[in-house]
Amino acid sequence: MVDERSKGTEEADLSSPPLSPSPSPLPSLLSAKALSKNFGGIRVVDRASLDVRQGSITGLIGPNGAGKTTLFNLLSNFIRPNDGEVIFAGEPIQHLQPHQIAQRGLVRTFQVARVLSKLSVMENMLLAAQNQTGENFWNVWLRPGQSVREERHHRERASELLESVGLAHMAQAYAGALSGGQRKLLEMARALMVRPKLILLDEPAAGVNPTLINQICDHIIRWNQEGMTFLVIEHNMDVIMSLCDRVWVLAEGRNLASGTPAEVQHDPKVLEAYLGQ
Repeated sequence: MVDERSKGTEEADLSSPPLSPSPSPLPSLLSAKALSKNFGGIRVVDRASLDVRQGSITGLIGPNGAGKTTLFNLLSNFIRPNDGEVIFAGEPIQHLQPHQIAQRGLVRTFQVARVLSKLSVMENMLLAAQNQTGENFWNVWLRPGQSVREERHHRERASELLESVGLAHMAQAYAGALSGGQRKLLEMARALMVRPKLILLDEPAAGVNPTLINQICDHIIRWNQEGMTFLVIEHNMDVIMSLCDRVWVLAEGRNLASGTPAEVQHDPKVLEAYLGQ
């Protein structure tokens, strides 16, 4: 005799609609295709490619001298590639100037944080705001009200960002008085002033004490949850493994591997590149 409860369950299972297909992967926000760069007779980046999905935190790792920072410079066009293409938000950008790329929403930080030491922390933030009416001499006279409103808005946003990274209490201090970790927090907050679509972070944990590393990672995760996309170069594998959705590995300027952090961590080719086995 069939148990009526199990029979009902079987019938319910048979009549259940099929499972919905898994969601399609997020679209690419940034793609590099076969990028190459020569310095003299040395090829530092050799037909390297990568893909950064919108809304992701993507890692870029490799041994010292692998060409990671050069690849960052190619993506942001601080240096021009010899070959290859960079696509951002569906458009090629390798012909644009770095400031034009930033205006489109792709900004970057540097391994050694670049701050204007003799300006205050707040002034460093305000300089990052784009398309300010007050930058034009005649606008100051012809549209003074708009200039004042924009400056108030920029100051409010700068204050909110400094508060979010724990630097609000140093807003009027010289940026040169900040520690290395604080300068990295300032540089990240300053990048957010332009409301970018993608931030390239060049070794955010380098030279930073463990407490500040945890703070930086917390900020990256929170900003990512709010919709920001990141591409991160980092030698600290704990940071990469805890932050990233996908990791690309570069060695001798060429693509070596890509995959989830766990896949990359156990890839024999990656272990050999790092350990020389």
